[in-house]
Amino acid sequence: MKSLLFLLAGVSVLGHALAVQKVVIEADNDYAPYSYVEDGELKGIYVDLLKLAGKKLAPAYEVELEAIPWKRGLKNLETGRSMALFPPYRSKERPYIDPYSTPLYRETVVLFCNESNPGHAPRRFPEDFAGLTIGVNLGFALGDKMTDAVKARTFTVTESKGNEDNLWKLQAGQIDCYANDRLAVQYSFSKLQDKAKFRQFKGYRLSESAELSSEDAFIGYSAANTLSYKADFVKQMDAVLLELKKAGTINRLIVDYVRSVTP
Repeated sequence: MKSLLFLLAGVSVLGHALAVQKVVIEADNDYAPYSYVEDGELKGIYVDLLKLAGKKLAPAYEVELEAIPWKRGLKNLETGRSMALFPPYRSKERPYIDPYSTPLYRETVVLFCNESNPGHAPRRFPEDFAGLTIGVNLGFALGDKMTDAVKARTFTVTESKGNEDNLWKLQAGQIDCYANDRLAVQYSFSKLQDKAKFRQFKGYRLSESAELSSEDAFIGYSAANTLSYKADFVKQMDAVLLELKKAGTINRLIVDYVRSVTP
């Protein structure tokens, strides 16, 4: 009888182990302070948020976060090679993302410009930025205002790998303005100022010229990826994200990251 009980217990444990579903969510590797790699480790506000969410989804789901260059991550969603990626904005130019999660956080996209350029003071957008070169991160969703201005050839948009690359170009005068989330730009700029080897950033002023839009950031799921557990995972993840949002978790994480670069 004891042997039978041990056998049944073993089968129960094995069945439980087999029931755990591993889910890989890809993450932008160069979008501080939200999602980035530093000293070989994936860090960030959204990273910490989703790690907390993953703990709440256990043991049914084992959530693993993997860093990836942003444009490659978008391509993986488009082809269905991956199931999920964070943190895209909602964009009509990305029909391959469906569904989107409940919002992680609402970001504010602004233009930072060199003070030597006409657009350094708050001005009308896009009229007063005509003829300028505006830097964005690779794969950045421009939003309706910028998309329309690019189509009208009001100004030129050039892409670079991430926050620091664009700040380097802005400081060096290789671009006139840089469009990105306000917190992301300010955080990365503070980090550059703190690094002794980046002395050219000492005394350089970051000038905000125009607020473009407010954009929700999400986990984006691949429409082409049809794994059997996808619908249930999306539902369970959304419920946990709403729970964390109500608890004020994202705001506490933001405060912690801002404090880490504030003298």
